[in-house]
Amino acid sequence: MSKFHNIVSRRDFMKGLGLSGATLGLASVVGPAFHDLDEVASSPKAFLHRSWYVKDRDYGDPTVEIDWNLMKRRDLRGFSNWDFPTMMNAYPGGPPAFQAHLHQQAEASAAKLKEVWPQYKGPTTRDSALLNAFQSFSYSNSGYVINANQFGMPTKVPAPRPQDIGMPVWQGTPEENTAILRAVFSLVGLGPMMGTTMLDEKSQNFVWEYNGKGVTGGDPKYGHRHIIFDPGITESYQTDTTFHIPASHKYVIATHNQSCDGFLRTSLSGSNASGGGENMSYARVAYAKSVVEQFIRGLGYNVAYGHDLQAAIAWDVWSGVGEHCRMSQCVGSPEVGGMMRTHAVFYTDLPLALTNPIDAGFGRFCESCGTCADTCPVGALPPRGVNKNWDSNCGQDWADDKQAGGTKTMYNMPGFKGWRCNLFACAFTPCGSACKSACPFNTIANGSFIHSLVKATVSTTPVFNSFFASMEGVLHYGKQDKDMETWWNTPDGWYIYGTNPNNLRQ
Repeated sequence: MSKFHNIVSRRDFMKGLGLSGATLGLASVVGPAFHDLDEVASSPKAFLHRSWYVKDRDYGDPTVEIDWNLMKRRDLRGFSNWDFPTMMNAYPGGPPAFQAHLHQQAEASAAKLKEVWPQYKGPTTRDSALLNAFQSFSYSNSGYVINANQFGMPTKVPAPRPQDIGMPVWQGTPEENTAILRAVFSLVGLGPMMGTTMLDEKSQNFVWEYNGKGVTGGDPKYGHRHIIFDPGITESYQTDTTFHIPASHKYVIATHNQSCDGFLRTSLSGSNASGGGENMSYARVAYAKSVVEQFIRGLGYNVAYGHDLQAAIAWDVWSGVGEHCRMSQCVGSPEVGGMMRTHAVFYTDLPLALTNPIDAGFGRFCESCGTCADTCPVGALPPRGVNKNWDSNCGQDWADDKQAGGTKTMYNMPGFKGWRCNLFACAFTPCGSACKSACPFNTIANGSFIHSLVKATVSTTPVFNSFFASMEGVLHYGKQDKDMETWWNTPDGWYIYGTNPNNLRQ
């Protein structure tokens, strides 16, 4: 792609795509369009900053439509996305059908791998060594992630409170507090995509009423807990059956660690086929959460968190980290596409400045795109042509939801108009997040004309969406052609923590 950018002029680029003056004129009818792309490229608006092409919306008004009569705190007892025994027993047809499904998943992933990289010969010893190294400390396999639900990582030496060391409690403005958290988040590997919002009568519905069992290998004692907003306490605590969040913890922080850009684009192959990068991500986030917890404690405030407390993507959308997208299990970031990995959501009494939901045109682009669904080897995502809707997309019957008097635990949430992933199809597929790796918005923020202009045009001129989506298939805009063996031999892609520095700019 870099050579393509260097040798093709903007006007020739547009002509090659068959866009004439008439087509550009049509764009002016449907939105605040550009007369031609040269005009936009010479405008200050061609240098993207979130302040212009990503529009702030009002608090509580995301681009996804919500029916608050249907939205409720979910009871996830009876289902857990990544717990193997729970999935196996809940799978339609029971354990035998689930075992057959696992075999089909492996075959489908192998077929997709051959389709994407026909010359790939399979993993080598070094690929397997790296994958097994990741898995050896992921989830509950080591002290890095003691419990997969991450209800506070234990430490023998908690940070002292200010009064314990003769210091005053930190007193900063909400803006100052938010800024220092961004600094610490960046230092420990979270962010810089961070949103801050509040628990209120509506948004508290994003917190589960009861959490699920957890993930495979997780200690079952951390599952099936009643999550209670407790007005009588100042610090969170848990029992065998409950998790208590102080009502004073009304500020909510939503963030992620950044995915490994080049490494994630090797999905389906080598060390990444079975989620090597994902395993590393969970361990990194567990560490980062612990540092954040102790830092806020050292300021004189409190924080509660848990990986299995909430619908994390809902908090991303509510706080403006990104927009709801076709992949549905992750948020669509206008800056880094699907390259945000393990989530981290905190509830705190530290006053914070609020960030609003955004409109960057991501969801509108998804209507025309569907690249993630094309890349998914098992058909877990709604394909192109299935647009936002109120249905489950997965054959689930909302009327049989046990919270509506039915018999089954719904793994998807009713009450919003959008897309939903078929988790029975998705879970345990050895694809290494192939959908996330293929998003056209994944392009590195390197200042190139096309990378910058496409995202701005998607936001302001939707008539171009279908042809920009086709660019991914023809030109692999946003996706690199490389399997795992190529990554080993590309030193320029060996970024610290695997993340391109251009994607870490605040």
